[in-house]
Amino acid sequence: MAAFHRLFVYGTLKRGQPNAEQFGPKNGVANYIGQARTVQKWPLVIASQCNIPYLLDREGIGNNIIGEIYEVDDKMLQHCDVFENCPQYYQRTTIQVQLIEDSAGSKVEGNIDDIFVYVLRDFKDFMLELPQYECYDSCGPHGLTYRSRYERLREYANHRLEVMKEKA
Repeated sequence: MAAFHRLFVYGTLKRGQPNAEQFGPKNGVANYIGQARTVQKWPLVIASQCNIPYLLDREGIGNNIIGEIYEVDDKMLQHCDVFENCPQYYQRTTIQVQLIEDSAGSKVEGNIDDIFVYVLRDFKDFMLELPQYECYDSCGPHGLTYRSRYERLREYANHRLEVMKEKA
């Protein structure tokens, strides 16, 4: 019997966002549970010339982030680790989130649970000075439209060098 895990997504993996198709059936099982909010505040920024959303690993500053919870099987979790280049780029960790809307769109006040999320740990200091958001939308009023992986391969230098500290 496959194990299931809860995963909180806050950026391009959310429904209606550029990478939502990653939760397709060929990659495993991903059941949408609903919309949730982080219990603690976190800095959610958009950075690099590719306009990528990052949840920075600095609990206690920023906003209570609104995202989505998915229940995923082992295969999907492994796929997400590869997609997020974990642990070389993002780190998968657990944070506390609370369900605020169920999968049918009804407002709820769910339990507070420890749920997996991808954060950027070794980021450059300037990233904490960027505007911080409560909820990400690739086409939001910020005007920082996400650049797809295809565009990045064609047009851009390595965006990771822009945001990550160099390893000593």
